[in-house]
Amino acid sequence: MTDVPQPGRRLTVSVLLLAAMTIMANATIAPSLPGLKAHFADVEGIDTLAGLIVTLPSLAIMLTAGLVGWMSDRYNRQVMLALSALAYAIGGTTGLWADSLGQLLAGRLLLGFGVAGTMTLGMAWAADLWQGEARAKFMGLQGAAMSGGGIVVMLLGGALATLHWRGAFAVYALVLPIAGFALVMLAPHAKRITARRTAAETVRHAPAEPFPWKAYAMIAPLAFLFMASFYVMPTRLPFLLAEVGVTNAAVTGAVMASMTLVSMPGALLYGRIRRFLSPMAIFAASYLLMGLGVVLVGQAQGPGLVVLGLMIAGLGMGPSMPNYTTYFMSFVPASQRGRASGLLTTAFFAGQFASPLISAPLVAAFGLRGGFDAMGIGLLVLGLGIFGFRALRGSEGLAETRVAAATAEAR
Repeated sequence: MTDVPQPGRRLTVSVLLLAAMTIMANATIAPSLPGLKAHFADVEGIDTLAGLIVTLPSLAIMLTAGLVGWMSDRYNRQVMLALSALAYAIGGTTGLWADSLGQLLAGRLLLGFGVAGTMTLGMAWAADLWQGEARAKFMGLQGAAMSGGGIVVMLLGGALATLHWRGAFAVYALVLPIAGFALVMLAPHAKRITARRTAAETVRHAPAEPFPWKAYAMIAPLAFLFMASFYVMPTRLPFLLAEVGVTNAAVTGAVMASMTLVSMPGALLYGRIRRFLSPMAIFAASYLLMGLGVVLVGQAQGPGLVVLGLMIAGLGMGPSMPNYTTYFMSFVPASQRGRASGLLTTAFFAGQFASPLISAPLVAAFGLRGGFDAMGIGLLVLGLGIFGFRALRGSEGLAETRVAAATAEAR
């Protein structure tokens, strides 16, 4: 996209802030779960519903992210971003005043509609504004921004939850100034992209560019499993921490934030890591480290080993998150980036939504600790399987790295 100027610092910060408010949106209220569960103790099935309150926004995202992505390739992204931020703020802060669990659940669905917009649009803007090696570097920064945002919201949510279990819901109001800043910074670029899109539509004889469904069929299941495993932490970890004597909501938030803190260096170094490892090798290493970390959490008899397990899992998470977007976008034509962003967002949040549904039968069968062990062993097997597949292909791994890098440069 030669007609779009190189993004400046303020524009870069605005897109990074959008990313920081998206992927951890569901987990913001994790420190409030014990208090929320006690408040609604008379509600049948509250054990399962407490986990679903964290991940229910993912259902709305699953249903709408693909549509939002398709629309972002055709309609005014600024209007879509403003509406998404409004839904995010209203739905997210519903917990401050909701009297019934039904009202709270409705608010969580509205939050999901907002997150579908902010994350999909942010991802599409990132793919449009940064190209080649600059995109890989930016995606690393974006992964670090997501981790940094996770640290802030978990610590802030935990601190507010110590005042009252409803307090963590106030964090969602931060999206309003962030979205306002992004709207101002993106405005001139939105006009240029709209003009380019209008000009392209006048070329009637140009063949439609095919969507890379084969690449999506490989990457989407991995993104699903990544998020399903990751969200075991905010939905189940507060209860395991309570078993080992950690009951303060602020401390719970800090413990969970340790995982995202450790993930930041790996995300920042993603551009350099890709020079030496193929995308699939990065995925394999990520699952092995996450699996080892989750097993250690399951075996922990005190908070120390829990933190160690979370930090090891965070090492695996760091370069993995930008790897999904960068690798997938290397296959996607420019005219399909919004659609691709929406579908990848769908895969991520489908994993979030399914996480408590997957972990619930594991916990029922093996207990809370056994559930962590089972999930961790599954991740280790998956990581070993990917490494085994790479070993069978032998020297093709280095070739894949070079081809993917060259393709990403062309996109």
